[in-house]
Amino acid sequence: MSTGQSVSHQHFVMALQREPIPCGTPGCSGPVESTDRSRLQDRVKTFEVTCQRCGWQERLSGHEQVTPPWDEAALLVMAEEHLMHQQPCCPFDGIPVIFTSMPNPRRRAQYRVSCVYCGRCAEMDWPPLESRR
Repeated sequence: MSTGQSVSHQHFVMALQREPIPCGTPGCSGPVESTDRSRLQDRVKTFEVTCQRCGWQERLSGHEQVTPPWDEAALLVMAEEHLMHQQPCCPFDGIPVIFTSMPNPRRRAQYRVSCVYCGRCAEMDWPPLESRR
């Protein structure tokens, strides 16, 4: 990852977590506003960040790459981190993943795990079948 890409990657994570983003103009310490420009059906998020003092702008967008999918081991690690109230991250790009609880008539926990940077997602039951015995 080049330096420019790593800064954009960091800014993407900061925008996703609603943290303050530093202005990209040297010497400017103005407040930077982040706006989510993603549509509901988008697999990856897009943010637009703008410095309110100097007008600097940057568009931060994920890069959809859904192959290879997460394997079972990666899903289990992410689920265990989520249950331990830690921040699980996508093993491919290091972006925090989102767990969405899905309605389930059988009252078992079912989640959709999504990465809004690479677009990978998976549905899983918790606890896994192997541990229900």
